[in-house]
Amino acid sequence: MTRALARRFPAGAPALAVLLAVAAPPPLGAQSETCPNGTIRKVVVDNRSIYYADGDAPEGRLRRLVHTVANRLHQRTREGFVRSELLFKPGDCRDPFLISESARILRSYPFIVEAEARAEGDSVVVETQDEWTLKMNVLPKLRGGFGFSRAELAEESVGGTGTRLSFFWREQDEQRDVGGEVRTPRLVGTRMDGRLSVGRTRTGTFFEESLAYPFVGEVGRFAFLESYSQRESLFPYAAPEGSSFTHASLPMKTRRAAVTLAARLGEPGDFTVLGAGVSWREVSFADFPGGVEVVPDLDFGVRAPADSATIEAMRPQVVPRRGTRAVLMAGTRRVGFVARRGLDAVRGRQDVRTGTQLLLAVGTTLGKPFLRDGQTAGVDRDGGGGLDDAYRELHSRLSFFAGAAGDTWVFNSEFAAEAARLVGDGAPSGFRDILGEMEAHFYWQPTGGPGHTLVANISGAGGWNQSLPFQLTLGSPGGGMRGIDQEQYPAGRRLVLNLEDRIALDGPFADVFDLGLAVFLDAGAGWKGAVPFGVDSGLRASAGAGIRLGFPPGTRNVYGMDVAVPLSGGGLRDIRFHVGVSQTASLLAGFGDRQTRRSRLVAASDAIFGGRLGR
Repeated sequence: MTRALARRFPAGAPALAVLLAVAAPPPLGAQSETCPNGTIRKVVVDNRSIYYADGDAPEGRLRRLVHTVANRLHQRTREGFVRSELLFKPGDCRDPFLISESARILRSYPFIVEAEARAEGDSVVVETQDEWTLKMNVLPKLRGGFGFSRAELAEESVGGTGTRLSFFWREQDEQRDVGGEVRTPRLVGTRMDGRLSVGRTRTGTFFEESLAYPFVGEVGRFAFLESYSQRESLFPYAAPEGSSFTHASLPMKTRRAAVTLAARLGEPGDFTVLGAGVSWREVSFADFPGGVEVVPDLDFGVRAPADSATIEAMRPQVVPRRGTRAVLMAGTRRVGFVARRGLDAVRGRQDVRTGTQLLLAVGTTLGKPFLRDGQTAGVDRDGGGGLDDAYRELHSRLSFFAGAAGDTWVFNSEFAAEAARLVGDGAPSGFRDILGEMEAHFYWQPTGGPGHTLVANISGAGGWNQSLPFQLTLGSPGGGMRGIDQEQYPAGRRLVLNLEDRIALDGPFADVFDLGLAVFLDAGAGWKGAVPFGVDSGLRASAGAGIRLGFPPGTRNVYGMDVAVPLSGGGLRDIRFHVGVSQTASLLAGFGDRQTRRSRLVAASDAIFGGRLGR
């Protein structure tokens, strides 16, 4: 063809020949060197609904009814969305890593139960199965009399696009949020994530928005996050047994803004992570001390003014602040993934991290951390709540992850610690706002798959010299010990061990939903430290059993109800019920202590550097 065109256009033959030689596809031999596994000629997407494909109905009238109704009510994930998440397209080299990574990215979405990608000849076939996305969650509240702790109506994938729309009412102790949220992983057709949530709290309003370009799986090189939030709320200090009230509530208002950028250098499985960010945060206590109230009998709707002793117990942690902080981060990420079934889901598959990751963040306040009224934020040597304006605050955070897996076992662990220090002439010596947390999960499946899964989880958290509201409790759900109410045993440090046998059941409706059982033993202790109302709990233990239900089969969203009995105290008279979504000890929930997170100095946007914000 080149020679024919040259004869037709003799004057431009040399230049045209060069142009065509560059533009033409390389010979087959050259292609095999460039693409040792061949070239992808076609990508076939089979995006399935929740249950069977058309014309493949199960036996039994009830099964056919459930399958048919679920499929018709469900909005199937669009083929275009699936294609947009793939790391390859027709004409690309067939790379086994990119094919498997694309399937893992698809499985990371909450509205997709299963995803597979495989090469067949010169084509790649991608198969997905949807999760049930129209959620109506109504969770009962079993403490302080029967009631409800949550009512939420949500569609996880509006029109099959992955956009989540929800309206909710959530009430648990001090929290009462009424509002709505919209979240999309494909803002204006890009890979940018967008989120907006607004509503009312028990004491005011909340507003949260974020824009993020996450790391794309283990191949993305850059990530970005912008976020802003503000919330008026109550911080609940649990009171020890024998007090005339169950909680003391501290009104506070928090506003945060952050912008972070990150880059990963190297190759998948061996990344160097670098990043920088700027954040702004304001924490104010305008109603202190007059707004401090006590709560009788767990009823935050009935509050009474606190006495002076209660107010003074809180005062060391009521330190308002307002300032801007710059953060630099660096680390290494040598992470891979293995797929396992029946770990935290009854039979569902989850992708588990293995390898190691080490991240270090160092930040400093910029300028003088003044409050609006001219008072500086921080710790006052004279007890007046102010801070010499010559001081700056340095802050550092270190986190380390390690994971491994064998044919029948999985191990994951993470440790994180952070601290701040004031610097400047005459600044107080020593560190403050010290937080530490750790978790280690071990799973063993004697049969190498769902059936019996033996789980051992150990978790710990602690805080020292806190200038922000901080308190831990031993009971579930915050502390992880079922059989003990959440407000029991307030502490400054906590260590909990969970042992559990998770049993996947084979039943007559296994093609409709997953059903499982759990038998568990929890043990732990809390130490009072220097937090308000802290006590030493001594060793506490509880035992119990529970039911696990997942709909549809293979889902990672597991509903559970546990019955637990403390092994000391009143015995059966102190039986406790725990109802919730997901397991008490679960990798699906991610690492990080929930009660510790609310007292962090720096916004959680630094998760972007570790790839936990990635997909």
